[in-house]
Amino acid sequence: MRMKFLLVDPPHKIWEFLRAWVPSPGCLQLAAYLEKDFDIEFMDCTIQPHPWRDLEERVRYLGPDVVGLSIGCTYFTYDAMNAARLIKDVSPQSLIIVGGAHPSLTPEETLRECPAFDFICVGEGEVTAHEFLKAAEREETDFSTIPGLAYLDENDHFVFTGHRPLIDDLDSLPMPAYHLYNMEHPYIGLPSEGRRGFLVNFARGCRYSCTFCSESAFWGKTWRARSPELMGEELQLLKEKYNRNIFYVGDDIFNVTRERVERFIREMTRRKTGQHLWLQSRADLIIRDEDLMEGFREAGVYQFMIGIEHNNQGFLDDIDKRIEVDQNRRAMQILKKHGLMVMATLMIGHWQEKEEDRTKLLSFLRPYVDHFGLNVITPYPGTEYYREMDLLGRIKTKDWSKFNQIEAVMPTEEEPDPNRIKEADISMMRKYYWHPRELWKTFFSRNPIIRHHHRHFFNIAWTAFKHEVFGSPMWVQDTYQAFEDYLKERGSQV
Repeated sequence: MRMKFLLVDPPHKIWEFLRAWVPSPGCLQLAAYLEKDFDIEFMDCTIQPHPWRDLEERVRYLGPDVVGLSIGCTYFTYDAMNAARLIKDVSPQSLIIVGGAHPSLTPEETLRECPAFDFICVGEGEVTAHEFLKAAEREETDFSTIPGLAYLDENDHFVFTGHRPLIDDLDSLPMPAYHLYNMEHPYIGLPSEGRRGFLVNFARGCRYSCTFCSESAFWGKTWRARSPELMGEELQLLKEKYNRNIFYVGDDIFNVTRERVERFIREMTRRKTGQHLWLQSRADLIIRDEDLMEGFREAGVYQFMIGIEHNNQGFLDDIDKRIEVDQNRRAMQILKKHGLMVMATLMIGHWQEKEEDRTKLLSFLRPYVDHFGLNVITPYPGTEYYREMDLLGRIKTKDWSKFNQIEAVMPTEEEPDPNRIKEADISMMRKYYWHPRELWKTFFSRNPIIRHHHRHFFNIAWTAFKHEVFGSPMWVQDTYQAFEDYLKERGSQV
């Protein structure tokens, strides 16, 4: 019999401002790589009707040899730990291996915090997971020769088998396993962008060295990408088989090389799929590629997300952004000139930041930005920024559920209470979207995507206002149940 492998994305609470979910690109890619050699099932618990109960029942029914757990971001760490405890209670013979940036960057700490984790897949998962499953299938007990694993041995000593070389050619990987997923679940989409929105990834890593970025730390400041031809093939599949027509492309920086961008523009222009794409980039690369902006539009690109971060040059230098404020302004001007939407990702909560700095940031962005992506700066474990802030004693909690870029886990020099930083974040969001200019866009913009986007966030804000003033109900995720509530329902602990 072939190895039975259950790949699980644990139950998560969906963020209120998203009101939607998308499958993990990493899980879909891993499942596609493994399915030819193992009996694999992918279970995304967030879209299950009764997430914890359904997970327990599925594990009990399958009795999997190995369960793989995904930790998509630090914020989701405890969900995976709870899932592991439940799985071990139901099927103690199942080996549990966990992957993702957080456990990869903090392997020993994560293993000691959750004894239910047997192994951590450190870094890129496909080849390591395949070799691990083959060894488990042969009932081997010594995994020390498989690169990319971390575990605690029988003497409770931490073992790391060493980093595995990255896959050189991403085109060698199969198409993500969309066929293993419920692509028509009502939560699946990007409702802020359109009814049939979706997330895709075509590259891995980032060559830049922003100190706060866990992606750069996870991939070791490397960058690899799939060919434009395979990108076009995947997008066409998603349109023809799954009717997906608007995409957030999750590559940290899409236009790293001009040659690849030019090929992508030719490929999408040739295919004429009529799909719409939202890409990420940096200001200096937008400036470099100004002559390609019309080509991007012809290829279906409607929006660029740029890591503006702040308009205070000192703050940009502190995080090693290697961008000048004037470059950020120039990049936004270029995008507006060519009719492309601007999404600015931003971070407040810098140590020397004052209230007047946040006011200046709003004024700086107002003429250009269509999508206001405001976050609280967060020291993700494993990053240079985390090490620096931890050494300075500024991180006030190690409760990973608060590391979500909404909660503040550090004070500033001016504001000692992190909760006030969170309040400032919410206040800035309201000031931006309730401004007359943005309200006008909500109803009268000539761009239908802007109208749709602004109406989505207007409805969320209006729901919150009615809740605060009149006690009206908020949006409720009907697939969510806190783990503690499930244990009460279950009548026993794990």
